[in-house]
Amino acid sequence: MARPKDWHPLRESDPVPGDPEGIRDQVRHMRKVATYLRTQAAALHAMAEADNLKGRYAERLGEEARGLGRKLDEAEDRYREVKGHLSDWADELEELQKRADRVLEGAQKAQHTVDDEQPAERARDDLEDARKRLATVEGDYRERDRHFAGKIRSSIDDDMKDSLWSDVKGWIADADWLQAWTERLSWLATAAGILAMFIPVAGWLALGLTVAVSLSHLATAVTGNGSWFDVLMDIGALKLTRNGLKAAKAIKALQRSSRETASGLARDGAKARAAASNAGARRAAARAGRKRGGTSGKNRERARARRLRMEGENRTAGRSAADTVRDAELPLTNARETAGALGDAQVSRQMKDIRKWRDTYPDNTTLSSNAHHAQRHLREMQGSWAVGTALDLGDKVGDDVSGGKYDKAKGRMETPVGQW
Repeated sequence: MARPKDWHPLRESDPVPGDPEGIRDQVRHMRKVATYLRTQAAALHAMAEADNLKGRYAERLGEEARGLGRKLDEAEDRYREVKGHLSDWADELEELQKRADRVLEGAQKAQHTVDDEQPAERARDDLEDARKRLATVEGDYRERDRHFAGKIRSSIDDDMKDSLWSDVKGWIADADWLQAWTERLSWLATAAGILAMFIPVAGWLALGLTVAVSLSHLATAVTGNGSWFDVLMDIGALKLTRNGLKAAKAIKALQRSSRETASGLARDGAKARAAASNAGARRAAARAGRKRGGTSGKNRERARARRLRMEGENRTAGRSAADTVRDAELPLTNARETAGALGDAQVSRQMKDIRKWRDTYPDNTTLSSNAHHAQRHLREMQGSWAVGTALDLGDKVGDDVSGGKYDKAKGRMETPVGQW
């Protein structure tokens, strides 16, 4: 059952937080673990007492099995006692929450009367009484919380020595600040992702924040303090971000390729046009350079020089046309074109440049192919952003929309590394 979110006019937030059903889920899991430990301890004790093994190895095996069996017995005692305390706490927590909810309902009715029917002394008295009763419930909640926490600590304060891994899991479980900062970083990553639509460099900030959030979720998941579902979501977000960045990089490479191809075509075209314009003069100069009899060597040299100069001018015209294409600024785009590239003005201009040279040289297969592949990469960018944003926002509002069922479902995927 979802907890009330609005505690006005009594409190700013829920004075008796907790999830009884979630605690009962843990109790059911601990019951299974305790049963497993009991079974394995019995098997080890039986191995230790077996008389069909002979030799020094059998004695050593029996000693080790007997010692491990005792440790499993102690661990089973831990689980059995703790699950009992948790089960009792879940029942009492549920009853305390029901009491608090009833007080809240009465207080909200009294507040409505105070607001709408001035003066209303009885309603004010009821509201003050509700505050006192809620304070009593809150006091009972804190007292029982301390009570069961003490019993659980007592149950685990035995001869068993916790491993370093157990200490790490406990430290992360107590690090409330880690969850708070992870939540803040997650929202910052979302904001940076949206900002990257208009300022591309912010995409790297969004990626860095997403990596930080992913590492935090991984740390809490492997220690049993967080859900593996969050880790899977982070992996998906990183993959989508990576796909988007790869698509943008591919578009940039295709734009450069189109420029180089168009530059070559412009060079060849300008050179051909220049050659056509002075073809007659070059032929005449060539004939004069070969002419014998009555023509001085100096005249032949001048004719050859004219021909070479015109050929150089043709090459210069080609190089100039190529440089003009290669060094030209990217075309400007309007708001609609920029929006089509998810607000990334640079990608939008690159796409427009690719299409421009495709349309300028429609018969060139390389330019047509570049435009086709660039459009496909643009769709990949759009799809990655749309899916990533939908998953991110869905994860953030899922619990509110589902009335608490979303987080409860994620809680079923909390299993620490190394757990039986």
